[in-house]
Amino acid sequence: MDVIQKVKELNSVEFNPMQLKALEQGLFDSNVIISSPTASGKTLVSEITAINSIINKKKKVIYACPLKALASEHFNEFKSKYSKELNIKATISTGDFDSSSKYLQNYDIIFTTYEKTESLLRHKAEWLSLIGLLVVDEIHEIDSDRGPTIEIMITKLLLLNPKMQVLGLSATIPNAKELAKWLKAKLIESSFRPVKLNEGVFFENKIHFLRCKEKIEDKNDSVISLSLDAIKKGKQSLVFCNTRPSSIATAKKLAKTVEKNLLEKERKFLSQKSDEILNALENPTEQCRILANLVKSGVAFHNAGMLSKQRTIVEDLFRKRLLKVVSATSSLAAGINMPAFRVIIPSVFRYTASGMQKIPVREYKQMAGRGGRPSFDTSGESVLIAGNEFEADELKEEFILGDIEDVSSKLGIEPVLRTHVLAAIATGFAFDLESLEKFFSKTFYAYQFDGLEEIFMKINSVLRELQEMNFIKGDDKSFKPTPLGKRIAELYLDPLSAKLILDSLKKPLTDFSFLFLLCSSFEFYPLFSVPKSREADLWAQINIESQNLPIDLEQEMFSDVSLIKKYNSALLLQKWINEFPEDSLRKEFNVQPGILHSKLMIADWLLYCFSELALISGNKNFVSVISKLRKRIKYGVREELLHLTELKGIGRVRARKLFNSNLTSVSLIKKTELNSLAGILGKETAFKIKKQLGQVSQKELESVKETFSEQTSLDSF
Repeated sequence: MDVIQKVKELNSVEFNPMQLKALEQGLFDSNVIISSPTASGKTLVSEITAINSIINKKKKVIYACPLKALASEHFNEFKSKYSKELNIKATISTGDFDSSSKYLQNYDIIFTTYEKTESLLRHKAEWLSLIGLLVVDEIHEIDSDRGPTIEIMITKLLLLNPKMQVLGLSATIPNAKELAKWLKAKLIESSFRPVKLNEGVFFENKIHFLRCKEKIEDKNDSVISLSLDAIKKGKQSLVFCNTRPSSIATAKKLAKTVEKNLLEKERKFLSQKSDEILNALENPTEQCRILANLVKSGVAFHNAGMLSKQRTIVEDLFRKRLLKVVSATSSLAAGINMPAFRVIIPSVFRYTASGMQKIPVREYKQMAGRGGRPSFDTSGESVLIAGNEFEADELKEEFILGDIEDVSSKLGIEPVLRTHVLAAIATGFAFDLESLEKFFSKTFYAYQFDGLEEIFMKINSVLRELQEMNFIKGDDKSFKPTPLGKRIAELYLDPLSAKLILDSLKKPLTDFSFLFLLCSSFEFYPLFSVPKSREADLWAQINIESQNLPIDLEQEMFSDVSLIKKYNSALLLQKWINEFPEDSLRKEFNVQPGILHSKLMIADWLLYCFSELALISGNKNFVSVISKLRKRIKYGVREELLHLTELKGIGRVRARKLFNSNLTSVSLIKKTELNSLAGILGKETAFKIKKQLGQVSQKELESVKETFSEQTSLDSF
């Protein structure tokens, strides 16, 4: 099949200069790194390469992304365009880190994350040997905390499939040649951008672009002035804020101004979507109410504190041009496809462990790259805000005209090495010092730093640690994983986290002990912060409850700088499983719904790991205790409600209502009349529960369908 022509037809496009350059240089014959600006068409090039691998080479494809949302976006787009037309089986897999996901062997292309791909390698998924192409989206992320995972994933897959092709997609980076040489890849660099980007600095009511100035009507607030100017042009804006609270505050500040500029039909649709945002939880939190009200006004915030469902709605409304301004944290810049005409950056500073620091130029360029919406705009804008002319000149020189930083390997960090050395041994990629050296010599670290002398000193130290922890056995000439070590690698656990758990399983443990343990695990970091005003009270509490902690408190008080944060985080989880309302948790612990639910997912995974380690270490008496605690973490309930939450649509709030009405079991709910149940849960929810239990007649089904066809409420599923 002439894949190039077919993709061109299915997309109804003419290839742009970057895409033509890639095709002319032999896209199918070798490894390729494409370094070009945001929205330059890299995804289409990857689709052509993937389809060629599947149809002409009869080989599978893995498309690895940094984010689940990005994997989902690419999967949906690929499937809608090609699956039916070309009979290509596409799927997405981003969860379940304790499985080889054997079913994936039935698919031609798998959209996934870096971590899931590495997990599949740790489980020795046999179908991985059939991979003909690995697409690494955002390959410049090799410079981030997740970089070692990308590096190791690529290294392992190339060792497993020496003839496999690698296609790395990247925003513009200075040392793209270095990445290309590491992978023995062709480098395709392009400055082409379908929508011209004008970068400037705003001060004294003017945007000072490099070659011109644009006067903006003064509204005494720079963000409002710039946003309103874009709205009057029929355009949208993205405002990048340096903290989650500032993203919310900015959206609030913009709401009144933006609302005045909405059309009546926009107000009506936004109002409907506002209800969906409000009811994302059984019991809406204050943040849910704030976001819902903002959406009615045509603005929203976008940050990690939001629930996943809410983020999806906001993104969809913005793409449909119904939301006029979204204030976001910088994580959006490296994520999903959500461009706007104007990007506004009020500050280039952000909070770090070392205090306020300027962002890297690369991060600025990622944010700026969201300016300009293909098929809607002929040009886009990125606007930094300055207080005076001196600051404006500094911003222009440092960020607009400044050099982007090189990407560099982060593999040499010892805690990272510990995890990947164990995984390499557990999966058979290394079995002695020679094979371990050979394995790491294939990494980007070895290429970039010209050898392994420094890293091997750390690796030797890590090997001794792993032997002392009984995760590997042998000597310098030969070593292999113990059953414990193999299982820890499969579980994607940091060896130190695993050792902490295994040591603690030898002691008497309460529910709170387990909660404290999972908050002490590396995987749960970063911990919830503790305000200075609460520290004294927490120290008093921790001393009183010392018997429930799986540690020597007197020793840890002086050696563990994170002790009070671990205790505070465990307290939050304890209050969650004791049914404290989310709003009260937000006020006491300053935790947003999205962050809380993200941490609950990690807690659930860690408790699963605890259970597996309890089994393999012979501590089976803990398995049922951990299993019950997992369910309580999932639903946020006391033990007495667990049976009720097994019903679909019954969460912590409805379960408590049922229990307080003496409906303490599913059998009692079955015996309850529909009308009586409706008095507790509302008519629609009561009906759906009865239907779930097989207690609704066809006549009742038709009657209730008619009654509720137009109704949308909190009781909806």
